Amino acid sequence: MKRIMLVPAWAAVTLLAVAPAQAQFGGLLRKVTTPTPAPTASESDNGGCPKGKKGSSVGRGILGGVIRDAVGDAPGANDDASGTSAVIEAARILSKRKFPATIVYAVLTGEEQGLLGGKVLANYARAHDWQVEADLNNDIIGNSHGYDGFVDDRHVRVLSEGTRSLETPAEANQRRYNGGELDSPSRNIARFMAGLADSYLKDFQVRMIYRTDRYGRGGDQVPVLAVGYPAVRITEVAENYTRQHQDVRTENGIAYGDVLSGVDFNYLAQVARLNVVGLAALAMAPMPPPNLSIEGAITPDTKLKWSPSAGAESYRVWWRDTTAPFWADSRDAGKASQLTLKNVSIDNSFFGVSAVSPDGYESPVEFPGVAGAFVGPAPKP
Repeated sequence: MKRIMLVPAWAAVTLLAVAPAQAQFGGLLRKVTTPTPAPTASESDNGGCPKGKKGSSVGRGILGGVIRDAVGDAPGANDDASGTSAVIEAARILSKRKFPATIVYAVLTGEEQGLLGGKVLANYARAHDWQVEADLNNDIIGNSHGYDGFVDDRHVRVLSEGTRSLETPAEANQRRYNGGELDSPSRNIARFMAGLADSYLKDFQVRMIYRTDRYGRGGDQVPVLAVGYPAVRITEVAENYTRQHQDVRTENGIAYGDVLSGVDFNYLAQVARLNVVGLAALAMAPMPPPNLSIEGAITPDTKLKWSPSAGAESYRVWWRDTTAPFWADSRDAGKASQLTLKNVSIDNSFFGVSAVSPDGYESPVEFPGVAGAFVGPAPKP
C-alpha cells in the first residue's frame, strides 16, 4: 500500500516567510536533527518520496490540504486562502528534504457545494489503495480576532472524531464496554500535534477539540473519515462570522467580507509552522504498529502484542489515566513485539503503543483494537 500524508486548501493570496527551524521536527520524537537519506532510483522522479507498490507496507503517507471556500462576492482571503498559503509554504520547505513516506499537498474545490473536492480526493485514495496515515485539513487558519472582540493568537484548534466513521454495531458495543471513544487514530493524531506544538513552537499551542468539526458545520476531512482514513481539521480559535461567506459591504457600521485585511499573518505563520513540523514528524517516523491487542483481565498485569511496523527499530508502550487527555507514562519495549507491564492493571488506565525509527523518530500512539487502528477496513461497497 502507498503510505500517504494528506495536506488538503485553495488559491493562495500570499506565501509566508516561515523559518525552516532546521529540522526541529518532533516533540514526541526525541529528535532535533533530520537525516537526509539519498533517494533511490524509484524515488528520483517522485520528489524523493518512495512510490510504494500496491499491497506493500512501504509507501504510506500523509495527506495535507485545504479547500476553496469562496462563494458569491466573498473573496475568501481567510476561508480559505489562508489554508492554501500554509500548504504551499509547507510544500516549499519540505520539498527540499527526503522522507520515508509520501506527503500529498492537495488543493480542493467544491466544499460549499457538498464537500465535493474532499470526496474526490478520498475516493481516489481508496481506489488506488493508498495507506493514508493522516489527513491534516487546514480550513480557516488565518484570523486571530473574533467577531465579538475576542482575540487569541496563541492557540489553534485541532478537531478530531471520537469514534471511527466506519464502526460496526459489534465494534461499537465492544468500545462502549472497554473504552476507545477517546482514542480513534484521528484523536491520537491531534495529541501528536499538540505535543509537537508544546515542544517546538514558541508561545503557540494546540487546543484539542473532541468533535469531528464545529457544531453543525463540516469540512473536507469528513469524506476522508468516511472512507476509513484518520483525519483532523485545523482551524483558528477566534472565528469572525462577519468575514465568512459574506459579500463585501458595510452595513450598520459593520464591515463584512473575507478580505485580506482580516488575515493576521503572524498567526497564520504559526499555523503553517505547525503543519511543517507535523508533516515532517509523521513522515520521518514509522507507522504505528499494526494488529495491536491487549489482555490482562483478572490479573495484576497488562500485556500488549503487535505486529512489526515497516521501518521501526523499536517500540514504546504508553498508558494514561482514563480521564487524562494526554499519554503520560511509557516503557521502552525495544525490538520486541510484545510487552507485559507488571503490576500495572488493565482496569485503571488506557494503553497504546508507538513505533520508533532507527534515528529516533516516534509515531503517534495507537490504541488497541479496531477503535484505535490506523489501518482500518475499507468501507463496504
